[in-house]
Formats: sequence, structure tokens, C-alpha cells
Amino acid sequence: MSIITLTTDLGIQDNYVALVKASIYKQLPDINIVDISNEISKFDIQTAAFVFKNCYKEFPEGTVHIIGVNDEITINNQHIAIKIENQFIIGSDNGIFSLIFDEIKPDKIVQLNFIQESNALTFATKDVFVTAACHLARGGTLEMIGNEISDFNNKKSLLKAVTDKNTIRGIILHIDSYGNLITNIDKETFNRIGLDREFKILYGKETEKITKIHSKYQDVDEGERLAIFSTNNLLEISMNKGKANELLGLEHYDIIRIEFK
Repeated sequence: MSIITLTTDLGIQDNYVALVKASIYKQLPDINIVDISNEISKFDIQTAAFVFKNCYKEFPEGTVHIIGVNDEITINNQHIAIKIENQFIIGSDNGIFSLIFDEIKPDKIVQLNFIQESNALTFATKDVFVTAACHLARGGTLEMIGNEISDFNNKKSLLKAVTDKNTIRGIILHIDSYGNLITNIDKETFNRIGLDREFKILYGKETEKITKIHSKYQDVDEGERLAIFSTNNLLEISMNKGKANELLGLEHYDIIRIEFK
């Protein structure tokens, strides 16, 4: 059975997600729709890219992904469809794809060119992306719905950690529903700069520090803070059975600094 996924900022309080799904089911009654997340903060392409990037590769070949975040078409933000590793991704070229594909290059990109049936221009996820997604889920080609382009504009670069021989300076990229603070400091960078040296992780006003990386949350007592590398190999500041963001007073894009001795 074909799969179409949804990553949107539509929320779950209103009827918008239901309208998107109804539009899909009208065209493909037997399709399997998977919600990656419909609770991305409004227009937040950074969070949408983080959430999507860290799960889409686990889907089977042929999966079609709709990213409906800041989806309105403009002169600078065109609607595109991408083929990568035998999966398809549809969305607005508003910078989100540059964040998702900072390390790999898509196999093919087209700018969508079909005319939508609705005259409404403010709900592209339903009126444009769904039509493209259903076409691809049926086995249709990208060439039938768009004109190939050589590359998308690299409008926003991924906020990578900054390093020197003794320091890594990163930011909090994402706060999950458990209050875990996920940074842009990856394990490879930590090992490459750290070289098994002693270190301290500094955050907030830098009056407190963490000096050890743990392998699981239960390594510390309940309510204790810890650092861990999550399943996506990004450094995470957490609290065992507590919300680290609230108790440590940290927010998106706050600085996390690691000093090595």
C-alpha cells in the first residue's frame, strides 16, 4: 500500500488537517496517510526541517511526503517536488529544503506547473501539494507535473556548530515534547574536537556545567540533568523524568558551549 506523509503547521484544533486528508482520500481511497507532525510551530521551517530530516529515511521506497509549512507561493518561494533515494518530497522552496539536504543532493527537482482546480491561493497544502502527491503515489512521474530545475536556491544554510581546537559552540535546534534540548552539535564533531579529553558543557549563564556524556536517561537520579547523544547522534541536554527546558530555563537557539582541556 502506498504511503503519503504529512508534516505541517496546521495544528490539530482546526479542520485543516481533516480537509487535507479528505482531499487525499477522494483521489486515493486506499492510501495510507502517516502524520509525521501537524503541530510544527507556525511558519517554523527550522523545526519542520529538523523533525522531517530525522525520520523520512526510515520510510519505504515510493513514499510521498508533503511538507505544508509556510506553503503560500510567492515570486521567491516556488512549489517544488523532489525525488531522493526513491522517495518524493513536495513543498514550498522557502528554505526548508536547504536545511534538510545540507549533506546530500536530491536526484531530481521539478517546479510544479499544473493548474490547481481551486481559485484559492492560501491553502497550497490541500489545493496543490495533495494533487501532486496523489499523482506520484499512483506511480506518476515528476516530469508530468513540473519542469526540471538544476537546483533549489540555498536560501538558508544549516546553523552548524562553530569549532576551534578546544571549543565547540552550538545552539539548541529543537525542544521535544519531553522538554529535551536537542542541539546542533553532532557526535562526530564532539569526538573529532574532543579527542577523549576532559570537557565541560556550559549553557544559560554558564554558572552550571555538565562534565559527562551518559548513555541513557536512567544513568542519573530522577530530576537530575544530563547530556546524552540521541538516536540521531545530536547532543541533547535532558533531565531524567523532568522537563529540562523549563527547569533549566533554556529556549530555542540558546547557546550551548563545550570546552575541552
